[in-house]
Amino acid sequence: MLDPVRLRRAEKPSISIVIPAFNEAAYIAKTLGSLFKASRSYGTDVEAIVVDNNSTDATAEIARSFGATVVYEPVNQIARARNAGAWAASGDCLVFLDADTVIEGDILDKVAASLASGQVIGGGAWAEPDSDWLGRFVFKYLVNMALAIKNVTVGPFLYCDRAAFQRVGGFDEALYAAEEFSLASRLKEEGRKANKQWKIIRYDKLHRVVTSARKFRRFGGLEMAVQNAHLVWKPNQKLRQKSQCWFWYEARKKD
Repeated sequence: MLDPVRLRRAEKPSISIVIPAFNEAAYIAKTLGSLFKASRSYGTDVEAIVVDNNSTDATAEIARSFGATVVYEPVNQIARARNAGAWAASGDCLVFLDADTVIEGDILDKVAASLASGQVIGGGAWAEPDSDWLGRFVFKYLVNMALAIKNVTVGPFLYCDRAAFQRVGGFDEALYAAEEFSLASRLKEEGRKANKQWKIIRYDKLHRVVTSARKFRRFGGLEMAVQNAHLVWKPNQKLRQKSQCWFWYEARKKD
């Protein structure tokens, strides 16, 4: 468990950021650039782990050029990729960041302060798409507000105590999608045992989490809604079949 006294001694908890990446050469440089800029704001080195999930492009080479640790996971599955990075991590705190997502400002300080308080086991953050369309503002405020009220964390940014992550067994590798919801559910249950909460970091002008709207641009909001609804219907069956989760795998080859 993180020691709350550490922050009072001006010693910041160590953070490992895990980025699963399958053919993300077009995005990974921008993501890592934002990560290391946020690391400088945090004031101490942050461990960056990029999990090369059997990419056929220059993802791994670009990641190494930025000084990130590259872990190879041959099985193309998001849960396995996230786990491979987490098991290789050394930080007190884990942050799972999508390869097409950038972070800005003092978001890492917010993560560290939450976990070092001894009252939080993990959580997420408000995210906004990298688009100027009206839906960006709807998502930024209305959708994020609704998710925060329900205490739901979405995939682009998730953080937790590393020891707690290990206790609950990490991400469920039987799932090909929605693995973050499964992990959050188990961490929330683990937190209840120790009177710890799941905390969503809300929007603040001092920090942002901005994720790519590439699938919205390619497929449109209606198709996104249809695919999410498709997974919600009989999830135990569909989430465990890669063919039923094609939208999160096959489509990425053309993004």
